[in-house]
Amino acid sequence: MAGIEAVITGMGVVAPNAIGKENFWQALTEGKDCADEITSFDASKFSVKRAVEIKNFSAETFLGPKGLRNIDRTTQFLLVAAKQAIEESGITISDATTDTIGVCTGTTFSHLWSIIEFDREVLRDGLDFSNPALFPSTVLNAASSQISIRYNIQGFNATISTGYTSSLDALKYLIDALESGRAETVFSAGVDALTSSLFFGFHQLGYMAGLKGIPVSCPFDKRRNGPLLGEAAVVFCIEDLKKAKKRGANILARVRSVASYFDAFRMGKIHPQGEGIEKAIRDALDSARIRPRQIDYISSCANSSQELDRIEVKVLKEIFGGRLKNIPVSSIKSMLGETFSAAGALQIASCIGAMKTGFIPPTINFQEKDPACDIDCVPNVSRKKNVKNALVISSGPGGYNSAAVIENYSV
Repeated sequence: MAGIEAVITGMGVVAPNAIGKENFWQALTEGKDCADEITSFDASKFSVKRAVEIKNFSAETFLGPKGLRNIDRTTQFLLVAAKQAIEESGITISDATTDTIGVCTGTTFSHLWSIIEFDREVLRDGLDFSNPALFPSTVLNAASSQISIRYNIQGFNATISTGYTSSLDALKYLIDALESGRAETVFSAGVDALTSSLFFGFHQLGYMAGLKGIPVSCPFDKRRNGPLLGEAAVVFCIEDLKKAKKRGANILARVRSVASYFDAFRMGKIHPQGEGIEKAIRDALDSARIRPRQIDYISSCANSSQELDRIEVKVLKEIFGGRLKNIPVSSIKSMLGETFSAAGALQIASCIGAMKTGFIPPTINFQEKDPACDIDCVPNVSRKKNVKNALVISSGPGGYNSAAVIENYSV
């Protein structure tokens, strides 16, 4: 990335294991497993009844009661995370600065609940008696728009929906915006929440732990049989290093690069050779001017599916060769489930935690080794390690692949 040095100066996290970055990092270090029986909707008709939910969440606790009416659960997650990121960054948003600030949110399923609720009312009560306040939230950009509305951010507002890679792709979009001069400060977000319709869809596809084996998220384990579904929201404040230093901001990390590649293999499938994953990783390393031997930790996209975990390991062996055995590769999805559009941002947040606390998060629920996934996955217990450069990988069915290199600014 020529011209600017993008740095993260604020972070907000709303996740199943904790709310707030410090609590999030501590829960990761402890290897907290958040999978449990579903409570946010009636799952009695499903054969699988477990997921990784954000329990006992109250937006009013963080935002106050005003302005939350008709705002769905997904958007509430996002607004709380945005508030944390804004406050930590120390950015002043005023009429004088608002046009220099932009937002981009990666999300894919955030509007499902509103669509279903609105359609249900129309079918049940008729057009004249349905709640019109639900309709604005049926569009995909509703969640991101609410950040700008609540916090007066008017530079620009965008939404990127590329499935599992959405939050990394949103970050790339915003760094491009900084480089082109469209904004001086940007807020990069990723969010998705569990709904009965989302759960039903993946249940019907057969892409869920517990349908063909144990209902546990266990990436790289031979017993793995699909992901558990999760939910989360993450927001970062991103700005140029020079600007951040000039205003005395607390710099959490440097974003060395973000790269993406669409391999256009087959809808709902991952390229069997991992061509897209490999291209995204190599492009991210090249753009960051980082050699494979300089990576200290890899935050994996493995979500406990047979296919994705095996293909990712295959690609990493091709890129890193024999040195891979000396690089820890862990998956926080073992603790947080598959959070879709929020996943990449959660992984970045966890990498920053590793850099700040000195502990790499573990891959929990690991019991049975798989010869096809013979890597150091940091099994079950977090590990103390100094991390300067971390690689974040995000990939999923459908052809989208992204990767990022994050650097410890304090090293």
